[in-house]
Amino acid sequence: MVNSSDVSIAASLTSRLSLQRRTTVKIDIPSSTLSSDLSDKLLGDVLVAALVTFGFSPAIAAIDRAIVEKAAGSHTILESIKHTMKSMAREPGTYFKSPMFLFMWGVYAATYSTANCLKTITEHRDMQNRSNVGRTSSSGSIGVFATTTLVNSYASILKDRYYAKTFGTSVGKVPLITYGLWGVRDCLVVGSAFVLPSRIAKVLHQKTSIDETTALTISQLLCPVAAQFAAGPVHLLSLDLYNRPLRNLTPKDMLMERLRFQCNNVSSIVGARIARIAPAYGIGGVGNTYLREKWRSFLMTKQHA
Repeated sequence: MVNSSDVSIAASLTSRLSLQRRTTVKIDIPSSTLSSDLSDKLLGDVLVAALVTFGFSPAIAAIDRAIVEKAAGSHTILESIKHTMKSMAREPGTYFKSPMFLFMWGVYAATYSTANCLKTITEHRDMQNRSNVGRTSSSGSIGVFATTTLVNSYASILKDRYYAKTFGTSVGKVPLITYGLWGVRDCLVVGSAFVLPSRIAKVLHQKTSIDETTALTISQLLCPVAAQFAAGPVHLLSLDLYNRPLRNLTPKDMLMERLRFQCNNVSSIVGARIARIAPAYGIGGVGNTYLREKWRSFLMTKQHA
């Protein structure tokens, strides 16, 4: 004989399970996420990354060269940029085939492609496992950050070594501490470009009347710029350690000389890095998000045609 309390408990459990199912089904998944096969999305991620980064890489390359030459004491920031721009205007074909440009484009194309593809793969994984959709995946964010930083750092170090040896004053071997400082700089930059904006945007949206899209745009523009106040001094120190080993000085004198060099040059280096990072990760980040969504919309339209 069935006990009425058992029936009541069973009904309660059934009701809860039904509610959980309904809650899962009602999770808001962006329509663009469901628009096409994974391969089509990944193709768009790479194409968008290549297009966006090609647009700003010439300016970034000129500024990066200027930073290296300023740290080496051979040119001012403006002198170096003017020289590069004149060379590009006179012989654009030669410029776009030069290692100076190709290294720079390669760094950012690889970085944006990696970040885009990892985000797409995470979305695809979540679609395959509906129980995870709608949850905040801290491991996913950490994975995107770690992998993107690894790709960015490796590509940047190859580029930085070329720039330092080509436009710096030293002809010696790049010291390990310089490589380490470049890695620290890249962690600061990648984190401010691909991890912090979404989190800061969420806080802005919750604490103010700013809508989600505007909050994300503001965060994508401001976070990379703010990070340069930490990344700039690190970058300047890395170049100074390469250009001036200062082996003939005592540790105390060496420290004082490094500090003096930082005080005299850090403001111009930070300013130049802000000028390079604003298009690279600020405007570039906004353009990347916009074109990526346009590609998703195109795939969705094509799928339903």
